[in-house]
Amino acid sequence: MRDAPLTIRIRTTADSAATASRELLPMKKIIHTVHIHSMPSEVFEALTTEKGVTGWWTTEAKLEPGEGNLIKFRFMDVFSPRMRQVRLEKESLVEWKCEGGHDNWQDNTFTFELREKDGETSLKFVQIYAQELDDDTYGTYNFNWGYYLGSLKKLCEEGKGTPFEAHS
Repeated sequence: MRDAPLTIRIRTTADSAATASRELLPMKKIIHTVHIHSMPSEVFEALTTEKGVTGWWTTEAKLEPGEGNLIKFRFMDVFSPRMRQVRLEKESLVEWKCEGGHDNWQDNTFTFELREKDGETSLKFVQIYAQELDDDTYGTYNFNWGYYLGSLKKLCEEGKGTPFEAHS
């Protein structure tokens, strides 16, 4: 069953003679599903260790392992998201929440669900936005996540991903 869109009607008055209403739609989210020919334990490690995240997302990251701890990523001076590891369920779930470093991602949640199937991993990635953005911006983020999740797949299957090469 599909979630029905939340409809909120806002009435504004431009002057006493004219009124307008508009419908607000739910925030967008990005969803990717990736089949990885590795065990969930390997994928979980790639998502929860400094060695792992620097092997598939960006070569510059500081990560203190453990739920509640912060990950500081750096791609460029203008894109350095800071993620709180809000939920870690061994070999099955990783959830981050952006706490700064990129305004468009502020308060967004990023969930990686891992399911074992026949000795391999089905990964479902979901990014839920805390603010509405234009379609071109979503499209760019969606494309980039596809690329970097492919990098995660390569890291887990072949031992080497294709992370962003951050230069200090």
